[in-house]
Amino acid sequence: MLYDIHRRYPRAYIHRHKLQKRPEGFNAQGPSEIYDLLGTIDALVVNGEDPSDRGVVSIQKPTGIGVTEYKLKKIYPKRPHIVADNHFSGDEVMDMVGRKGYGCTMTNRRDHFPGGLKPYLHHEKVVAGCPKAKAMRYAMPIVAIKQYPAVKGSIEPPVKESKAFTKTLVSFQSTGATNICGVNNLPSVTNYVSKRARGKGKDKRVWGIEQNEARETYLRHYYGVDNLDHMIKNTCNRYLTWKYWHSPYLHAKSMGIIAAYDMYNECCDGLLDASWAIPNKKRMGFTQFRIKLSEQMLSYDPRDNHYAGDDKFWRYTQHHKIRRSIGSANSVDDDEVVSNDGLTSDVFKRARELPRFCVTLDQLNTHFRNVKKTNTAATCEVCGAKTIWKCNICGKSLCIMKGRSWNGAKCLMTYHNQDFYGLARGDYRTVHGKNVLGWTAPDDKAIARNARRVRRFMAEIRSEGS
Repeated sequence: MLYDIHRRYPRAYIHRHKLQKRPEGFNAQGPSEIYDLLGTIDALVVNGEDPSDRGVVSIQKPTGIGVTEYKLKKIYPKRPHIVADNHFSGDEVMDMVGRKGYGCTMTNRRDHFPGGLKPYLHHEKVVAGCPKAKAMRYAMPIVAIKQYPAVKGSIEPPVKESKAFTKTLVSFQSTGATNICGVNNLPSVTNYVSKRARGKGKDKRVWGIEQNEARETYLRHYYGVDNLDHMIKNTCNRYLTWKYWHSPYLHAKSMGIIAAYDMYNECCDGLLDASWAIPNKKRMGFTQFRIKLSEQMLSYDPRDNHYAGDDKFWRYTQHHKIRRSIGSANSVDDDEVVSNDGLTSDVFKRARELPRFCVTLDQLNTHFRNVKKTNTAATCEVCGAKTIWKCNICGKSLCIMKGRSWNGAKCLMTYHNQDFYGLARGDYRTVHGKNVLGWTAPDDKAIARNARRVRRFMAEIRSEGS
């Protein structure tokens, strides 16, 4: 998992299992996972590498039919600094991170020292209370530095062009075999004392610990992952099961709860909207937030149809179609605008962004070329008759013939005209919030009235633009 320091938003994730493909040179589990995660981060960096297979995320729709694709947003103005524990460290990881231009700080395992350095570094365990360790507390840490120049041209994967970078390895004697390696992470290293405190009032304890820039960089960054692990445990989102795939599902669900709590805090900060600001003392804690989520989940009824997939529940399908709720935008196709207020200026403005309306002949020609014959007849969106023709761009059934004779594709032309918006069979459900069973095909007078209303909306839009 890759998380930001100050927010619990997951930026990259890889599920740990034996089926993950390990690239050449990254045979250990931790380094191979770093290899994969860096490929995801590359797609999030502004002006960075954008692998075609990483810039877009494909998620299957809740109905099981079709796939929704989301393009990843560039969130990092420059390559971020990565902090990880010794499971992910190694020479091959340091080299890859440095050649890509990233920075990193990691604890270094005693069996993964760079060649020839082990005799000079602290690699033995220290017994608690050892006087030797206490004496070495005042000694400066041992630092090893190696610089690499930039190389252009043919470089082995996963990097085409190597950037200049500096590798460091810091060893300090008094805290056991604690060695911290990094890339582009330390301008200097000195020994100093850091203050620590625990408790309140008379029970408050204050003491000092040995500190240096390498250790402080690691502790001040990696604590975010420790906090996350603690919060995942506190969600209590678990149950006993023999089905192994439930474990990653519950883990992801817990991370979603934590991310939702961070979104709540971000809204309470008032930077997104000043009216949302809530002082820290009046905000919900993580425990209160989880209780509130539980109450909302237990009291929610799928018949409200507010979320994707609610219309598949038995609780929803047992009701007669007339009494079913239309729900929110998540319960309809992505190419529709939902409103229960009828045809208004705001609804029409949102609908103009849909691919339905054809303003030029090229757009109309594109829709004509995507009209295909289906195996089953369906109701036409304009006249209400049965038809086997369907526009695959709009996903709607439309007549292009009357019986076996050509009628100029009247229904197809009418549906793609913005003057008709609000009168189609599908519009009866999405725009007016009514059940399509009560829809009837509009007559010429209704079409003319609707066209006049749409022209007024267009006049407002043109006046606003000028």
